[in-house]
Amino acid sequence: MTVRNNVSNRDPSNYRIRERDTLSKIAARNNTTVDELARLNNISDPNKIRAGATLKLPSATDGFDRTAATPGQTTAGARQTPGDTFDAGTTAAAGLTSPNASGTNNGYRNIQDLSAFTRGGSNSEAAIVVGTSEGNRRPDGTFTSSYGGHTDPGNAAHNRGSFSYQGTGANTPQQADQIWNRELASKTPRYEAAARAAGLDPNNALLASTYFDLHTQSPRAAQNFINRELPKLAQDPRGVTRESLIDARVNAYRNDQGVLRAAGFNHSESRLRADQTRRETALVTALDARGYRSGTTQNPAVPQGQVPVPTPRPTTAAPTPRPASERPTTAPTPRPASERPTTTNGATPTNLNDTERVAASTDRAAVQTRTPWISQYDAGQVERAGDKACFRAATAMARQGGATVTDPSRRIQVATNEGPNGITVDRQAAERGRNYIDQQLAAGKPVVVGVNHRSDRNVGNADGITDHFVVITGRGVDQQGRAYYTFNDPATRNQSRGADTNPNNRFYVDENTGGLNRPGPRTGNVVGRQFDVSMIRPNA
Repeated sequence: MTVRNNVSNRDPSNYRIRERDTLSKIAARNNTTVDELARLNNISDPNKIRAGATLKLPSATDGFDRTAATPGQTTAGARQTPGDTFDAGTTAAAGLTSPNASGTNNGYRNIQDLSAFTRGGSNSEAAIVVGTSEGNRRPDGTFTSSYGGHTDPGNAAHNRGSFSYQGTGANTPQQADQIWNRELASKTPRYEAAARAAGLDPNNALLASTYFDLHTQSPRAAQNFINRELPKLAQDPRGVTRESLIDARVNAYRNDQGVLRAAGFNHSESRLRADQTRRETALVTALDARGYRSGTTQNPAVPQGQVPVPTPRPTTAAPTPRPASERPTTAPTPRPASERPTTTNGATPTNLNDTERVAASTDRAAVQTRTPWISQYDAGQVERAGDKACFRAATAMARQGGATVTDPSRRIQVATNEGPNGITVDRQAAERGRNYIDQQLAAGKPVVVGVNHRSDRNVGNADGITDHFVVITGRGVDQQGRAYYTFNDPATRNQSRGADTNPNNRFYVDENTGGLNRPGPRTGNVVGRQFDVSMIRPNA
């Protein structure tokens, strides 16, 4: 939950009283009290309010009391940041350099480039990490149902995007994320200067993420954090840890006299601390999952202490797919009934009970887009989710990766025919398709492709050949020198199996035909079958 309006110039706003409203219900919905509402609106009897009348609400822009505000100051986008609501002197810079600074050796690596951390719109690391704290994203980069928009329980405002943006200028969650990424980038230099002055490393992933998250929740608390709390953190014997950062976050909501100013939490330190603990814990979870903790994931090509942007892939051992020459020439023995797909009457035979963790690939694609994996069974993100929703899931992944898939009339048709031994490939079309995929990946865009994985014709797709759709997300070269293309497969609920980190989710170039294929059997669950790319769906 975010208890601030991201457009920070929100004066006491208006609320139109509805039927069956009571002052206590309105106060609870807006994180204020009956007494405060009565005082603001000159209500003598709190039990007597009239439907249709308008109430003024206390400013709940970021959880602070509204006292003497100073003139606004223009910041990123269309935002306005007013003066602090604390007593005079609260935002005075500390300007201290501690000779006994404990540094920032907390087990988290450095972010190579903080400005890059906020680039990429909804795919930026900041959007994913802070979005996890907000509850709109997951550490793997996928989206929760609230990403598209939801009502903030703190102030009844409409939120959009990873950062729960409430300001103007954004008609989509993606636009909202772009605006707030720019806002964070504009504040980064001041944070960096304050951290260095305190004797701390501003590039430390946990410290920087905490600042970005706190600024997202409360710009004014974030200002106190860098001015007043960073020097204290540098001298804290615990170091810059989750526990010390939670204390610093809570204290950032105090004025210079030590009085807690958190109207969004009814000035309750226990409520505020619970919220700050939840947010900081979410940041730790996201950073750990994304490889920022030292010793979790480390690409050998990256110097120790530095994390590349985009996010490094996990480096757990995994097998290498077999080349085409080693594929079986006869169909494997059918599996027993207990191992067959649990859904067989749809277009995508899938084992919905598959939860086995698949070890991630040990190498990382040289060109990698920032495309989240989405299951075609995720009704929260895919319209009419189910066995026949692979294309809708693929287009949703592409859209969140920054690409818009065009209609089938513009497709690059690779397969010209289908027989008992697979498809017949048009070599020129296959080469043209690979060139197009390379061009799109270089531009940072994923590409949706159709694949053939069974012998019977599919009358539901434009070419009558394509059985399934996946999303190509990257390109690399393996240890054997073979070029490969990574892809996200929506035909599972098991992310480790469907995501492009699965070493089995790779297309290789067939030297005989020029087409792209993934080795595998022609029976069993779709996620393990042989895939032959049958069509490429260009982006707009």
